[in-house]
Amino acid sequence: MTRELFLMWTTVIMYALASGLFIIATVFQKEKLSFGALAVMFIGFIAQSLAIVVRWIATGHGPYLGFYEVVSMMAWFAILMLICIVVYRRAFHVIGVAVVPIALIMLGAAMFAPKSPLEITPTLASVWLQIHVTFAKVSYSALFLSFVLGIIYLIRERRHSDDMSGSALEEKRTLLDKLPDQPVLDTLVYRFVSAGFLLWTLMMITGAIWANEAWGRYWGWDAIETWSLITWMVYAIVLHLRLTMGYTGKRFAWCAVVAMPVMLFSLIGVPFLYNSIHSAYISGME
Repeated sequence: MTRELFLMWTTVIMYALASGLFIIATVFQKEKLSFGALAVMFIGFIAQSLAIVVRWIATGHGPYLGFYEVVSMMAWFAILMLICIVVYRRAFHVIGVAVVPIALIMLGAAMFAPKSPLEITPTLASVWLQIHVTFAKVSYSALFLSFVLGIIYLIRERRHSDDMSGSALEEKRTLLDKLPDQPVLDTLVYRFVSAGFLLWTLMMITGAIWANEAWGRYWGWDAIETWSLITWMVYAIVLHLRLTMGYTGKRFAWCAVVAMPVMLFSLIGVPFLYNSIHSAYISGME
């Protein structure tokens, strides 16, 4: 087994352990165990980071060619964003119960995909492709976190609405109650949607520049280009509902949750369902 595979399988094991610990901590309301899960997750993150460096040196290009590299990097960015938000506010460690298992599923899918390095072709050897892909990963992570926080907001809103008194609420207190109040969560959902939307916009702009450099046109209504535009429009509508129509709280959380499947289909589903010129990005085929 190569060093890269050893590190990646170590990552899978660490993320699996962290997922289990997060779930147990949430079910049995053990905050210390949740912090332990966070520590295990961080070990896996370091192992994956080292694996990325090893592969980058071996292949001579960044991790953006083929399903294995693309999807495993999505998992890496999701964990990175979780680490950043926990550093920002410690109480947010509990959202690891949603983020880490999903990252584990993505990484597991990547580990069973072909891992042979793909040759960097002239159309792919561009700094604009690297910038484009980086914006794609960061925007995905921001929108994904808006989805997770939106789910948490709705869960707490539903539970709070079912409580008949403050004493009942105290008896049912969970780790989710250690998160900031609902208005703060609402603001964070909005900020992550806004950041994801702006980064998605930059992804599309840099992608157009790369497309002109690689194929001699800025926009060709390729399947991925079209669905990227659809996703951009969906989140533009979400922000419009917030800024113009006054959608806040529960209504805005639902918007962030409902918009996520569109983004996921654009990023992962389209390359496998459509014969796209972007197939080199996922499968390495010209």
